Amino acid sequence: MSWKCVVLSVALVAGCTGGPASQGSPAPVTKVDEPEREAALTSFYRQTLDWRPCDDFQCAKLTVPVNYRLPDGPTFTLPVIKAAATRPGPLGTLVAGAGGPGQSGVAMVKDIAGTWPAAVRERFDLVGFDPRGIGGSEPRLRCDTDGEPTAKAPEGLPLIGAEVPSTRQYTEACLRGTGENVLRHLGTDDVVSDLDVLRVVTGQEKLNYLGYSYGTRIGQLYADRFPKKIRAMVLDGVDNTYLDWRADTVEQAKGVEDTLLTYAKQCATRTTKPCPGRNETEILATVDRVLAEADRAGDGDALRQEISAKLTFPSEWAELSEIVLTADAPAEDSPDDPADEPETSSDTTDALTVVNCLDRAHPTDLAAYEDAARELRRVSRLSSGTEALGCAFLPTGPAPSRTIRAEGAPPILLVGTTKDAATPYGWAKHLLESLKSAVLLSNEDVGHAVFGSGSSCVDDGVSRYLIELTLPAAPARCATGPV
Repeated sequence: MSWKCVVLSVALVAGCTGGPASQGSPAPVTKVDEPEREAALTSFYRQTLDWRPCDDFQCAKLTVPVNYRLPDGPTFTLPVIKAAATRPGPLGTLVAGAGGPGQSGVAMVKDIAGTWPAAVRERFDLVGFDPRGIGGSEPRLRCDTDGEPTAKAPEGLPLIGAEVPSTRQYTEACLRGTGENVLRHLGTDDVVSDLDVLRVVTGQEKLNYLGYSYGTRIGQLYADRFPKKIRAMVLDGVDNTYLDWRADTVEQAKGVEDTLLTYAKQCATRTTKPCPGRNETEILATVDRVLAEADRAGDGDALRQEISAKLTFPSEWAELSEIVLTADAPAEDSPDDPADEPETSSDTTDALTVVNCLDRAHPTDLAAYEDAARELRRVSRLSSGTEALGCAFLPTGPAPSRTIRAEGAPPILLVGTTKDAATPYGWAKHLLESLKSAVLLSNEDVGHAVFGSGSSCVDDGVSRYLIELTLPAAPARCATGPV
């Protein structure tokens, strides 16, 4: 279910291959309780969505300003989709926030409309949107590069130096292809403003929201800015806002390594296909061997990306085993199968790079990224060390990190999976401490963003909260896997 996934930072190798040096902090977002009452924003909050049939759904376009401080300037047009409630009632609209950054909320709703619990689908119109710059948004983030980089690799940076020319080229392409004035307004703070406009134009006095993965970052920042504008909020696969640029990348790399160890322990019991070893020790030895061989051949980062992409969900572990076994086979025995090629998504990768860099303050000194690379290599065998390098050449966020308190918010339900390669479980526990109105439902399993994916325990707890506003009794847990 790719619409739920944060694209793992260790899988960012292919995406972090370019960028220009344009820094400077955007102005901090002003906390305003009722922006819909601001005269300059009235036209956006009072727009009427022109819903039209699109397959089995209804589709419309939402208009929002590129820069909320200059609302008379250029605008974004964002696609919006609605799956009508199967038994319309008084609960109204529920907005779903997709993962990434970079996943299409429109595509997500098309996927989940038929899989969510019937009790929720009966009572809510399910609405999704493509965040600014993503999917069908216009303007859109564009990072197309042309030709090979002409700059030479800088000296004295043994871990990241070889990637610097292509990374600089890539980010320069993002700024040039998108326009710097547009790119600077692709961060989550502006997406939160768009979400509030969507709340009003879909007739919600108070927001009903369920965010997956990166969608939980949107939800957290919305709750912090508009705590009294929420009826119900579920954050499933909890992202973080409290770590700085380096700690964020390192903690996620640790989560990936921890999930790899779990795969090595549980491969035989979770899959019916051959594993790359008879036990945990042999499997990890095989992974180390194929990575070392790939590094010698110059393909190590691509293989790390391929392995990481299959770690998050146990349902994909059989494919992960096949990837490792194929890499470990003699060259003449390796099948020439296009299905074994790494899966890439330029839209998702571009947004992942740009939005994450815009959301946190980060340095421009390459030495800081070289130092971070040493730590990343130390904590995870699947880390390339260059996950955050693109930020060196992109505009910086307004603050190193932010703690979410959302004072005055109603009860908010967090869902955290205990072995999560994309959004480590510790992030949900940290948010539980700072967000006093939150309750954490712990899903004791391997996976990521689980509502609607087959756990009756999680589905029942989330559904009851959304419909009745009844939270599970703390400490709430669902034991859905052999973790």
